[in-house]
Amino acid sequence: MYCNHCGGEVQPNQRFCGSCGKPSVVPAAPVRPNPTLSPSAGRVARNIKMLAVFWIALSALNLLKAGGRMIGARVIGAWGHDWFDDRGWGFPVGDILPAVLSTMGMIALVLAGIGFVVGFGLMERRPWARTMAIVVGIIALLHPILGTILGIYTLWVLLPGDAEAEYRKISG
Repeated sequence: MYCNHCGGEVQPNQRFCGSCGKPSVVPAAPVRPNPTLSPSAGRVARNIKMLAVFWIALSALNLLKAGGRMIGARVIGAWGHDWFDDRGWGFPVGDILPAVLSTMGMIALVLAGIGFVVGFGLMERRPWARTMAIVVGIIALLHPILGTILGIYTLWVLLPGDAEAEYRKISG
């Protein structure tokens, strides 16, 4: 190996040139490819962790939504008669609205729980998680914007025919 500045001979373990004293350029260590994600890794192996994180994140949002709806139902139930006093509506809004919000909150709570189970199942590569994620992904298609996007992504990653064999291989 030779010095880039003066051309003097430099040993591979020398950090400075013996002739000119300037730092010798040490060749960079070869980069080893990540053995878990080779370029030839399939769609499932490349996307499974991100898919699991997205399911956990959507479930956290559903949990917040459920809490907000449940609190809203309690507030409207406590003060709804004063707010709506049911004059001119033709039906008792103060009695119906808390029940509707509570039901919607419970549905969001159930979806959050199922989403957490799917997310952690995919993260740990459980054998049952692929099937459950496909079913929940189809249901998520009905949830506007984020659910639809995540449902499409889930089906794109896990539904193709070769995805089953690949998931079975990585789930052990």
